[in-house]
Amino acid sequence: MLEYIKGYIEHIDIDYIVVESHDIGYKIMTSTTTISDVMHEGEKVCIYTDLIVREDSMTLCGFSTRNELKMFQLLTSVSGVGTKVGIAILSSIPYTSLYTILIEGNVNALTSANGVGKKTAERIILELKEKVKKVMHIQVDHGEIIQETFDMNHTNLEDAKAALSSLGYSQNEIQLAVSNIDATNLSVEDIIKLALKDLMNR
Repeated sequence: MLEYIKGYIEHIDIDYIVVESHDIGYKIMTSTTTISDVMHEGEKVCIYTDLIVREDSMTLCGFSTRNELKMFQLLTSVSGVGTKVGIAILSSIPYTSLYTILIEGNVNALTSANGVGKKTAERIILELKEKVKKVMHIQVDHGEIIQETFDMNHTNLEDAKAALSSLGYSQNEIQLAVSNIDATNLSVEDIIKLALKDLMNR
């Protein structure tokens, strides 16, 4: 229903942020990784969201990258792993590390996450070990993340994002800068130039 929300950080708490967009404040449950990405109140952000609808409640969850959102959705697809546990896992273990833990089947490492016992860890690994490879666009070599992309068909765009990240820009700043760029047939250099122009005009 809601793919993402662009707006300004109005409030940051322990496990949620409030993003104001068009005079509406959205309370978004999130991980400590995303909270560290948004950094401070007043920053313009793009948060990728998932609306969780239950019989007695609606909870809006969101993350600073599509890959963290995908990992959250994978976790909560496992029986017994609800919204709170999914966010708690991502707050305890960065999603890139969690990816490696899942494909290696490292039960002990997964139990280090808050609220995850051995049986739950075993169930998560059993259900997601193979699925995570198909859903997440991450490449690993000897347990180390060597490449992370959000769309394997847009290599130039991801190379440009990586270059902008090396210049010190946050994931949210980069995502906002490239969100309105049509990268079709553009070189990496052209994408970087357009993104930098946007970033410098803020």
